[in-house]
Amino acid sequence: MQNNNNKEEAWFEKGELLQYQDKECRVIAEYDRTVCVEYTNYPFAGEEEEFPYPRVILLKNEVKRIS
Repeated sequence: MQNNNNKEEAWFEKGELLQYQDKECRVIAEYDRTVCVEYTNYPFAGEEEEFPYPRVILLKNEVKRIS
């Protein structure tokens, strides 16, 4: 959905908790098709290669809300 400024409306709120690959993360910033998140319990012991960075850019459809 777009508003008058031709920008898409936000899907998420800054600071909102999300989940990606069973890992909890928090929204830092949102862009047109992506969202920047920071993992909440980073680093993950034994998974350093799969999750080498505490902050990542993900497609919006890759994350889900924690309910």
